[in-house]
Amino acid sequence: MPIRAQSLFVAALAIASPTASFAGWPFFADGPKVGSPEYYCERANDPVGERQKCHHGKAWPPFNRPCGPEQTCVHKFHANHYWPYPYNVQDRNDVRLALATQVNNGWCVATTLYDYHFDQTTHQLNSAGYEHLNWIFTHTEPQHRHIYISGAADSAENEVRRQNVQKALAAVGGDASIPITMRATHPLGRPATEVESIFTNAASSALPPAIQYQAVGTASKN
Repeated sequence: MPIRAQSLFVAALAIASPTASFAGWPFFADGPKVGSPEYYCERANDPVGERQKCHHGKAWPPFNRPCGPEQTCVHKFHANHYWPYPYNVQDRNDVRLALATQVNNGWCVATTLYDYHFDQTTHQLNSAGYEHLNWIFTHTEPQHRHIYISGAADSAENEVRRQNVQKALAAVGGDASIPITMRATHPLGRPATEVESIFTNAASSALPPAIQYQAVGTASKN
């Protein structure tokens, strides 16, 4: 078809259907003109990789993939040239976030005053509680210097524990700005007295050796 006839055909088609739009045609495409700086800026965030398409009722490929238009050629070149950026940055941030969460949880466990740090009757700090409170004040990093108290069943007992810890903290270091938070948790270990009782009872109830033996030189000679 001659060029003039082709131009007249396009013009007639546009007049007949003013809303007609042809994908990829710069004269009829919606939005910025194809190939313009605005067009490339608008398409800059298109995801990389193959697009999922539907053929004969089946998704190709069958796993999740982007469904929008494919990247432009220059954007494909940019993605291949700097691969795996920016996904390696995102992976590093995810790993650092997971490690930071583990570190924070570890410091939370280390700075918690559990039930065995308090007297079971008066809910006052015992000797182990004072030692652990002093360790928190002297050995904890400033950004992790936060005191957690294992919550009791009664709210009145929790308030007694909190007030006692505040008084003890003022006596230990004179710094009342360290935050104190109640925490619903259970001790990860056992009190030292309970561990000692377990080993003592195990040793006292142990059966005598069942293997009969004779010392060297005491065996009878035939």
